Amino acid sequence: MTGYSFLFISLILSLKRFHLDGIPRKWLISVFCLKVISGICLGLIYTHVYTDRSTADTFKFFDDSRVIFASLSSKPYDFFRMFTGIGGNAPELRPYYVEMDAWLNTDVLFNDNKTIIRLNVLFQFFSLGKYYVHVVFINFISFVGLFYIYKTFVKYIPSAAKILFVSTFLIPSVLFWGSGLLKDGLLIFAFGIMLYSYDKLYRDPKNFRHLPVFIFSLLLLVFTKLYILIIIIPGLVAWYWARNQAGTKAVLKFSVCYLLYFIIAFNIHHIVPKYNVTDIIYWKQHNFHTLAEITDAKSIFDIPKLEYGILSIIKNSPVAFFNTLIRPLPTDIHGNKLIMAASIENIFILLFILTTILFRKKSIQALKPIYIFSLFFIVILFVITGLITPILGALVRYKVPALPFLMFILINLIDPEKIKKFSESWRQ
Repeated sequence: MTGYSFLFISLILSLKRFHLDGIPRKWLISVFCLKVISGICLGLIYTHVYTDRSTADTFKFFDDSRVIFASLSSKPYDFFRMFTGIGGNAPELRPYYVEMDAWLNTDVLFNDNKTIIRLNVLFQFFSLGKYYVHVVFINFISFVGLFYIYKTFVKYIPSAAKILFVSTFLIPSVLFWGSGLLKDGLLIFAFGIMLYSYDKLYRDPKNFRHLPVFIFSLLLLVFTKLYILIIIIPGLVAWYWARNQAGTKAVLKFSVCYLLYFIIAFNIHHIVPKYNVTDIIYWKQHNFHTLAEITDAKSIFDIPKLEYGILSIIKNSPVAFFNTLIRPLPTDIHGNKLIMAASIENIFILLFILTTILFRKKSIQALKPIYIFSLFFIVILFVITGLITPILGALVRYKVPALPFLMFILINLIDPEKIKKFSESWRQ
């Protein structure tokens, strides 16, 4: 584990790609080391506190990868089929899948567990079966994703480089959940390279150098967290459509894109019956309630119970959004230290939102498409998460991808001159 950590540190130090104006390399090294430590801590917590290895995602994915990797020496053809997915549904492979905890997960849309299991299989070639070596690998991958999210953000607010760095890499939930051997790290990587490559294409449409990376990132999102890609597709279209525009005109174009998209999405079942979005959301919530009962989850909270139909989703969306935004509350802690940490983080985020409201810029005309893209992404992700998730731990984890974007918007909306004037008057 230590050897691989030093290998990745040397890459960060030596590769020109990791150079950032105004940010010392030692900051990058410190962040990577913090991520590795956080990933180790997550593993230790799920070893000594939540001791059921078969229900802990971080160990399920690792253990399942060992089942596949073990077949390489005895039955390489079986390994090839499971690892690539080519012929992976053959009946004779069923005994392997039954032995696993996460491979046969039934999902109403797409089973993305297989992607992170296969990534762990790839890691097995280098790790000698050591869990914490996998933690180091996934942390370098998620570090790269955050790095490119930051590189995109800082182009738009170069004067706030250091606070953007902190708010991208060091939000506690992002640091903790994005550093574990989980799908979150791979999602952050895919989203980061997608955002950076798309921004490059947006700025210079005639330069196709970044197109392969952009296509790769979209495919990775398909197989990692499909619903994230579904959320951002109209945003990417509107971002390009609103190029060279800002403010209300850009907001209008985003609104039109998302409105048309939702009309199509919520009616697609008339053409393809198995893709009924309202049913998918309904059953997602139902499955979470069932999971909470089976696992006796300690951090359950009440959310509005969905009924069949679009009207129930519309009616409950405001409550869902605010639940995701403000929870967990201090009253939700009940002795759970992870929930307590998330509650403290939430308080700071809410205080930052309050600061933004008090010291906001006068006009939104400077809002460029990337800010509006971020806003729609946050709102829709928060609504979906709040609609389907009655477990606080899952709520905290599922909103992680949106938190750097939330801070990005808030930092942009704050008027530094107003804060400066307020500080000077306070001193006097």
